[in-house]
Parts: sequence; structure tokens; C-alpha cells
Amino acid sequence: MTAFALAVASLLLAAAPLGANETVEGAERAIALAAHRYDEAAALEALASARALAGHAPEARVRDLTVHAGLLAAELLRDRFEQTPSKDRTRDKLGDRIDAIAQESLGMIGSLPESSERHRIEADLLATLIRSDFRAKKYEKRFRAAFGRALELDPKNPRAIVSSAKPFLFAPPGRGRDLKEGIQLLDRALELDPRLETALLLRARAREELGDRTGAKQDWRALLAMNPDCVPARRALENEGQERVGPHG
Repeated sequence: MTAFALAVASLLLAAAPLGANETVEGAERAIALAAHRYDEAAALEALASARALAGHAPEARVRDLTVHAGLLAAELLRDRFEQTPSKDRTRDKLGDRIDAIAQESLGMIGSLPESSERHRIEADLLATLIRSDFRAKKYEKRFRAAFGRALELDPKNPRAIVSSAKPFLFAPPGRGRDLKEGIQLLDRALELDPRLETALLLRARAREELGDRTGAKQDWRALLAMNPDCVPARRALENEGQERVGPHG
């Protein structure tokens, strides 16, 4: 068991009504650490930790933690699914697991306070469902309504702007895919928050698909400069065969 897994296990063993706040804070730290390291195993551990808080912490906080941990786990697993060659994918296992996690969090989203971030999170959860084969007919209307509402409540929410770029980035060719339009939206998000890793990550991949290796490298390097633990950036640069980057820069 990793040191992180041991830490999460100790949190769960310590869970008790009198220690609820401390345990909730520990789960929050676990989610933040998993996100920082792009660690899907740690994200799943954090999700299990959040679920285990039921009955030991305020219900609203447990729902909030579970939603955030679920989104992180679903997005990291979805990323692995998409980076796996089609012939090696087994959607009935990994794909269905992603969908189950996303659906669990979506079932709790309505209980969170009304805010731009709540609707942005809803949009991103729906995006993890859509991205399995871009099931637009089933989810697109709700997805667009969610990020639309997020931007209505806060037009300068950079994460919601990133959400609005996803249809252009993930739709199949001929069905709404427009990488250049997506990049323009990501540029806008980065003007508002130059350190927004999700925007840089998606822009780097879109630039690669367009054949802009120079631009993609700039984004990968920027990501590593901000976060030496950014696994996708490190792997991308190593795959170029020109840079060998260790786990800490």
C-alpha cells in the first residue's frame, strides 16, 4: 500500500462524530493532492474516503466532497480510457466504471448551493459521459444548459469557459468538432486565469492534433513549470524524444 493509501486508510479508521471536521479536512487535502499529481488511484481512494464520511460529518459537506472527488476520478479515468488504443479498450469495464462514478455525483449535484461552480461541475460530469462516444443525443442539451447557466451566473468563470470548449474539442469530425474554436475559448479562459492547468492541458492536446508541435510544447513546458507533478505534460515531452523529464522537473 502506498504512503498516500495508508494516510487515507488512517483517516477512515479515525472517522468519528467528534473528529468530523478534521476528517473532512483530510479528505479535502486528499482530493487536492490527487488532482495535483493527476493520480487516478489516489482520486479513487479520496472518493472512497468521502463516501465513508457519511454519518460522521455534515451531510452537505459529504455531498460536496463526494461530488468533487467523483468528478476528479471520472475525468482521470476518462483520460486514461481515451489515451488507450481502441483495440485495447474494454468499455464494459472501464467505461462503465466511469459512467457509474459520474452518475453518482450527478445524483448529488442538485443538493449543492446554486452557483456558477455548481453548474460548471455538472457540465464537466456530463462531459465525462458524453466523451465515451460523444453521446450528444442523450446528454448534450443538459450539458449545454449547465455550462450556459454557469456562465450566466459568472461570465468570467474560467473553468466554465473551459467546459464550453469541450464540444469543439471532443466531438467527432463533422459533428461539431472545431479545434480552432475550442482553442480560442481556452485562450480566453487562460487570459482570466493563466495558471489554469485544465485549459493548458486541453490546449496542448488540441495544438498537437492541429500539428502545432511548437505551441503544444510551450503549453506542456508551462504546465511542468507550474506543476512538476503534471504527469500528462511530462509524458508528452518524453514522447517527443527530445526532453527527459523526471517526476519533479
